[in-house]
Amino acid sequence: MCRLTTLTQLNLDYNQLTRLPDNCLSNLTDLTSFSACNNHITELRDGVFDGLHKLQKLMLSHNQITTIGLQVFHCPARLAKLTVVDLSYNEIQSLEPWPVYLGQNGQLSQKTEIQLNCNNIRTFSNMMGCNLYCGMKPVYFNLWLENNNIRHVTDILYGWNISIAEAWCLFFRKMQDKMSSYVRLGTNNLACDCVDFDVYKFILPQTRRRRDPLLLPLYCSSPDSLADVRMITVHLDQFVCELTERCPSTCRCVHRPANATLHVYCSNTNLTVLPFELPKLPQRYTKYKIDFSNNRGLRRLEHRDYFFSTSSLDVSNCSVQSVDLDIWKNLAEIPQVFLDGNQVQSLPSSVAAVSLERTHISLGRNPWKCSCDASWISSWLKSVKHSLITPNAITCSTPSRFLNRNIMSISSKAFCVDPASEAVKRTLTISLSPTVAVVVVVLSVCLIVYRLRVRLYTGWKFHPFDRDECLGEDMHYDVFLSCCSNDNLPHGNGIRERLEQRGYRVCYPPRDFIGGFPISESIYNAVVCSKRTVCLLTAQFLQRFIWTLLFFFYSVRIYR
Repeated sequence: MCRLTTLTQLNLDYNQLTRLPDNCLSNLTDLTSFSACNNHITELRDGVFDGLHKLQKLMLSHNQITTIGLQVFHCPARLAKLTVVDLSYNEIQSLEPWPVYLGQNGQLSQKTEIQLNCNNIRTFSNMMGCNLYCGMKPVYFNLWLENNNIRHVTDILYGWNISIAEAWCLFFRKMQDKMSSYVRLGTNNLACDCVDFDVYKFILPQTRRRRDPLLLPLYCSSPDSLADVRMITVHLDQFVCELTERCPSTCRCVHRPANATLHVYCSNTNLTVLPFELPKLPQRYTKYKIDFSNNRGLRRLEHRDYFFSTSSLDVSNCSVQSVDLDIWKNLAEIPQVFLDGNQVQSLPSSVAAVSLERTHISLGRNPWKCSCDASWISSWLKSVKHSLITPNAITCSTPSRFLNRNIMSISSKAFCVDPASEAVKRTLTISLSPTVAVVVVVLSVCLIVYRLRVRLYTGWKFHPFDRDECLGEDMHYDVFLSCCSNDNLPHGNGIRERLEQRGYRVCYPPRDFIGGFPISESIYNAVVCSKRTVCLLTAQFLQRFIWTLLFFFYSVRIYR
């Protein structure tokens, strides 16, 4: 065979070959077709096809090829005529970008056919160092990659170091109502998740609009919710990824690239404190969308660094009791916050100075305390109404007069005024007014009578309070008139004379006390035997009284 240098076709099918006769093949310079199917070839070594410049067809299906040397298919391709390569039903695991350069041998009307279906391809690499870019020579090929273990389309792009736009420019340009190239990916374990989102976002709209066959035959293998679903029917928002690294236990973390969010589902998971960390954001423009709702053990909100990268925070239906000013400043930077259904009764008045222009917040279904010290909250809520979600749900819990009433419908003055108390005051005022008037009149009359009592007593002989407290008792005197001896004349004696002129029996010491009898006993007997005792209080009387007391206490002390 090595001597047949003019041979144009060579068929070595079913020959139990384990390797190709590369020393001889390089001499077959006129060879246009070579087939070695159904053998046991395991490897294509570098240089095996060097010199075969006229080779057009290479058929090596149904072998056991696992590796292909980096120089077998050069870039740019030295096999400039090669337009058919059949490597199907082998065991190739990794694919270099040589099909792209062989595709440059094809034409729009007759594309290069490269069959790599039914292998074990799962990774793509560019150890050949091929430089793929949009302005290179046009590529026309049909690349068959069906029935492999390819999981993500982006594995091809990342492995060959090419962007989506560059791949579309090179392989899928629309020319004369035909696609320049086709990549067949049917019957692979393609995952319809967020990893290939950018690819599907770029290709799906064009596939649906033009009915191009690129994605039409493809079906999802995972996740379970999309298994066996035709890929072209999947909406972009269904391409998601579940993340486990740094995801809080009992929670579920899902990356949704369609709306650039990373959802953290922690609703009803018995949280008592906010998690300290969350999965890392895949992109810098991606935002957290966090659901901490329905955790009745969560009573306090604390600062977390991930608040700065959060677009939505749901802590509704928990047991949050207060919101400090520092936390309120954090919440004011989050576009959407749900605080309804908690146990918040009041807010610090300093929150009124924090702008809510960047957020929409719900505060309903909390037991708001509408007391006098919260009178500022009504006008504040009205001023930020544009930032409130369901503002009509912000109602009072206490006091009872405001129960279930919208806070914004209450004036600031009404917070401090109790209509019931005011009504009671008015009623009491009205009902007590006549009584007060009568009392005033009576007191006025009494005052007048008191001021005119002497004239009434003397002129009209009117003495309504004059009564004898000693009726039935045998008294010697009506009155005991006690005075100092220095006041005897003219005052004391004058009063005695007036009383006796009116018929009163008077005990008068200067006249009635027996000389030589102890003065203390005389005073005692006079008091006991008189209905009344009248003391004429003068300076001399008080001075004599003080000396008497001192003498009395001194005497008692000596006696003891």
